[in-house]
Amino acid sequence: MVRSKIKYELIADERARKETFRKRKLSLFKKLNEFKTLCNVEACAVISNEKGAQPEFWPSPPEAFNVIQTFKNLPSSSQTSNMVNGEGFLKQNLSRLAKNLDKEKWKVQSLEQELLLDKCLSEESVLEETNSGDLQKLLCLLEKKMRMVDDNIVTLEHSDSTVISSVKEIGSGSTLGKGKQPL
Repeated sequence: MVRSKIKYELIADERARKETFRKRKLSLFKKLNEFKTLCNVEACAVISNEKGAQPEFWPSPPEAFNVIQTFKNLPSSSQTSNMVNGEGFLKQNLSRLAKNLDKEKWKVQSLEQELLLDKCLSEESVLEETNSGDLQKLLCLLEKKMRMVDDNIVTLEHSDSTVISSVKEIGSGSTLGKGKQPL
């Protein structure tokens, strides 16, 4: 059964909100510990409550301070190389999706050309109805396919000649063991 999407909003009941905060905080600390152990990286967390209480540190305040200082001592280019704000995140996603869309458009165009080529080969009436631009694309597609067939023929001829030369070597006795005679 698929879980329904959770709508995230402020928990109205303060007691439930505090309990959720406590559980999620412990879960976050546990995940950070797993991440640190499994990936052998330095990690820390600083969590501040909304009421202005003392922030909580994981694993401890001195260790968290050391991780933060190590980060601050890096050159600014290293600090910001993997950082992204909301706008940057959306731009990255948009560019990735635009590339994917272009690839899919190209695939659709290729499939449409293949379909048109199949129709033209099976029905002559389709050729009369096709415009010159589509015919040019079909011509390019046919030339591409002919080059692929020619390349495959050359590859097969080369592999056949390699197999034939290997068979000749075996037949000449060059690969026979010591004291063995060809039949």
